[in-house]
Amino acid sequence: MLAGLAAQSLTVGTTQAAVGFATAAVVFVTLLISSSVAVSFLNAEVLRTVRSTGSTVKRSSGYVLIIVGSWFVLLAALRSPIIGS
Repeated sequence: MLAGLAAQSLTVGTTQAAVGFATAAVVFVTLLISSSVAVSFLNAEVLRTVRSTGSTVKRSSGYVLIIVGSWFVLLAALRSPIIGS
């Protein structure tokens, strides 16, 4: 966006280009502030959800850990057709 404004400054004049750069700067700062507020709000919402469902997540993560561990034990016990052992 700023490169386009810089290219236009050659054809429209320096006053209009300065207004364009100032407008671009205001838009950039506005987007930066609004995105940081949105991220902070979403972070608070996610934390609230995780805290309310923490026990369920802990219980299900134990089951996932048992399944992954069993898979590694199975891989260690079986012969590998790729390695040939």
